[in-house]
Amino acid sequence: MPEPVSISLFRQQAGPYFTKAVHKHSPLAIRRGSEDLGLLLGRDEAWALLADRLFTPEVMRGDDSVSIWLPEFALDGQGSTYAEAKTDLLEEVRVYIDEYLASAAEYRRAPNRAVHLPHVIKAYLADLRGELESVIFPGPPELAVAAAGEVSVSAGR
Repeated sequence: MPEPVSISLFRQQAGPYFTKAVHKHSPLAIRRGSEDLGLLLGRDEAWALLADRLFTPEVMRGDDSVSIWLPEFALDGQGSTYAEAKTDLLEEVRVYIDEYLASAAEYRRAPNRAVHLPHVIKAYLADLRGELESVIFPGPPELAVAAAGEVSVSAGR
């Protein structure tokens, strides 16, 4: 098993270590002192670790409004149409990610927010990839399969 790299050595060779972790898909443990240990891993590896974390938005329609509840963050998007509510929710998610990451130590100590961390990281990575909307609103599974060209439709048989 590879030994952790000291923070001093990492500072001296950050470029090669970054390349190894990100491009060669080899996570790197970095140690500072005897207590602090961090892990540098690439986006693809982080994404794979979070693959099982799904979002389950719930749409509620009123007479003149639409609300979309996102239970994973206890957030609500609202608008007069579905599109407006969806846009509002995505903006709320982005604000929440910023707040969570800016105050991670406090949020990780709060029982109602600590469990959000994997979803926060997944949403953060998805937004960096330009895929936040499709991660939170993936659409029906059959559409994803059809879009991938894996479904054939028989004509009238």
